Order: sequence, then structure tokens, then C-alpha cells
Amino acid sequence: MRVMFASIPAHGHVLPLLPLAAAVAAAGHDVELGAGVTFAGHVPVPVVPIVPEGMTLHDAEEEARAEVRDPSDPMGWPTAMFGVVMPRHVTPRLLAHWDRHGRPDLVVHEGSNVGAAVAARTAGVPAVSFHVSLTPPMFFLDALRSVIDFPLDVMLDPRPDSWRGSEELPFERVPVRSTGWSDPRGAGPEWLDAAGGPTAYLTLGTVAFGAVDILRRSVLETAERCDRVLVAAGPEADVEALGALPDHVRVERYVDQPAVLDRVDIAVHHDGTGTVLGCLAAGVPQVITPQGADQFLNASRLAELGLGHAVHNDADTSDVGTAVDALLTDESLRGRVTQVREEIAAMPGPEAVAAALAERYAP
Repeated sequence: MRVMFASIPAHGHVLPLLPLAAAVAAAGHDVELGAGVTFAGHVPVPVVPIVPEGMTLHDAEEEARAEVRDPSDPMGWPTAMFGVVMPRHVTPRLLAHWDRHGRPDLVVHEGSNVGAAVAARTAGVPAVSFHVSLTPPMFFLDALRSVIDFPLDVMLDPRPDSWRGSEELPFERVPVRSTGWSDPRGAGPEWLDAAGGPTAYLTLGTVAFGAVDILRRSVLETAERCDRVLVAAGPEADVEALGALPDHVRVERYVDQPAVLDRVDIAVHHDGTGTVLGCLAAGVPQVITPQGADQFLNASRLAELGLGHAVHNDADTSDVGTAVDALLTDESLRGRVTQVREEIAAMPGPEAVAAALAERYAP
């Protein structure tokens, strides 16, 4: 079976697909990843460029701003970005690649990459969506359908049922266990293994929205309460902007996050989907400092379920520290986090889902 995985070329969109792509390849199938050339050599399958060479996420964002129909609409920019700009680049490049090299038997695209779904329909290839957000999918999909028509019959979904609640979907949902991807470029976590008291992991993800102040404040307040603090500042971060930090704080641009989460007691982060799910899967309590996109919705849901605490940028100076204290002492919260960890562990893993896809779609 030939399978094309396709993602918007950004870390938060690509990384959730990689465990499943690797499992499909390990099962003996021919796998490619449609993304950006910067991922070539850093992922376990060959990469097919589906955006112009040299195009950055910032370039795409600027192009999208020119396509916004109603500046007062909070969904105007994401609709333009993912419903207009990205399909403009992705769909013709996938179709051209398939014309040269033959069509795949299946396309697995992350949920915001609807241009890949359009290309699959045009080529007569079945497509499966992979939900890379924690928010209810119809909120975003309905907005996209105001500007582009795309098929969606099956969605792979890593959200546990306790997070989803009573949500109903107009398509088939296939659960898949959230599995972190260990990028070999990431710094190792061995420094965290030294004997001592509580350990913490801090990150604002791969897209930090320029929030240096909240990251520095979070680092300092967490360092007052933990013996070792590992900070992932972002792959393109200006590490010096964080200023002088205590000796028991270590700053890296990029870390092996799954390995880190296996070694820390708490996490303080931006509330991106991959980090939230990674913490829940590892049983790590979280303080979240949302910065943009769907992070505010994630923060609200996490707090609603009693799985962590949210601290916004305009909060009092000591609020991060207070939230860290709560994570380290609240046994009921830690019990709820453990329950969700066990729930996620019981979901079908990438290997099981890979086998199910092969049984269903192999020619």
C-alpha cells in the first residue's frame, strides 16, 4: 500500500503524524510525507515539498492577511490561512507529484491541511483526517467550509473521551493514542536525572508568539520551587533574551519532549495541543500560559476538567508560582491526571491504527 501523509509544514502540525507514519512504514508500506523541505532528513519517511521552496510559516501568514474578508471576524485569519492560502499551494503540488510518480492508495492529512483532502478527491484517492487540535473539530471545519469544499468521512482523533465529553460528529471517528515523537535533534534529558527535589519542564512550543516576558517570569517563579528546571525556548529562539537565570535552570532551543516528560514532576507551558496531550499521556500536571490560536480554548477545558491551572499574561506576578505550588501539593489533581493517563494508555496505538488502515484501504 502507498500512503501519503500530508501536513502544513509547521512542527505542531507535522509531529503528531510521525508516530503513525513510522508505524505504517514499519509494517512494510510505502510512505511519504508531504510537508516542507526543512523536515527532510529529520523525519522517518521521505519528504515531498508541498509549499514553495523557501516559503516560511511567516510568509504564509502574511499571504493570508491579504485574504481576510472581515477583519472583525476572529475566524477570518485562520479561515484565510488554512482555507485559502495553504490549499492554493498544497493541492496543485500534490496533484503534480502524483502525476509524475503515481497516486497513493490513501492520503492521511492533518486536519487543517484541507488542500490535501481536495487533492485526494480530485485524484480519486480515499482520504483520512488526523485531528491535531484539542478543540471540537466542527468549530474550525465549519469556518473552513465557508471558503472551500473538502471531503471528510473519517477522522483519526487522539483526544480521550473524557476530554471530548458529549460531542457528536457527522463523520466516523477513529481513536488513536497520543504518542510523542522523539526528534533526534532535541537535547537529551539526562541532566534531569540528578538526585534532588522536584523537576520542571517549561516551554512555549515551537511558535512562542514572542512571549519572552511570560516565559522568563514562569522560569523564575518555577525555579524558586523546583530543584531542576529545563526550558525549551524554541528552535529559532533568541536564548539570550531570557537574561540571567539561576544555575539550576538549563535552557535549550529544542528538546526530546517525550523523554523529558517521563522525567519531570510538573510542566509549565503555552498550552499547545501536542504539549497538553504529551503531559496527559505521561501523567504530568500542568500550568498553562496560553498565547494564541486555540490555546485559550485548551486552557479553559483543562481547568474545567481539573487537570491543571491556567495563568494568563495579565495575571499577577506571583500567579505562576502559586499554580506551581498547587501542582506539587494537590493530590486530588494528580489523581485526576493519573486517571486520564490510564485512559490514554488504553486507546489504540499507532501500530494498531496502521494495521486497521491497511485492512481497510489496501488495494
